[in-house]
Amino acid sequence: MDGYVGIEKIDPIERLKQHEITKILWQSLCEKGIREGDKGRIKAFLFSNLYEHAKELEAQFKGEFEVVIFKEDEGSEYIIEITTPVCRLSNEALEEVADILMISAADTNTKFDGFELDVNEVKKLNKPWWRIW
Repeated sequence: MDGYVGIEKIDPIERLKQHEITKILWQSLCEKGIREGDKGRIKAFLFSNLYEHAKELEAQFKGEFEVVIFKEDEGSEYIIEITTPVCRLSNEALEEVADILMISAADTNTKFDGFELDVNEVKKLNKPWWRIW
């Protein structure tokens, strides 16, 4: 995970904190029945004061990822929601996505806030074959 171009832009203490948060998230998901290797989508949230920075971030991920930029109300920050394609889930996968997003945030002057997974969607994507019908 240390091989990403730009990883040096991330504060090592912030990165360590994010990895700890990610580990706690993964443990919580495991308690809800999510297993390593299950399929799912990771939804990440970043914030920006300027629309131009949000668009710059969007340009980095547009194509493979779904990117939505919105404001909750006038005067608030822009929220950038980035959703991965369906992927295999694991703590390591979540940490790698966090690293990539933290690098992109540093490059675009945005702030990575964290991510979430829809447990119900993960369970639907990973139904046992005998429950398909």
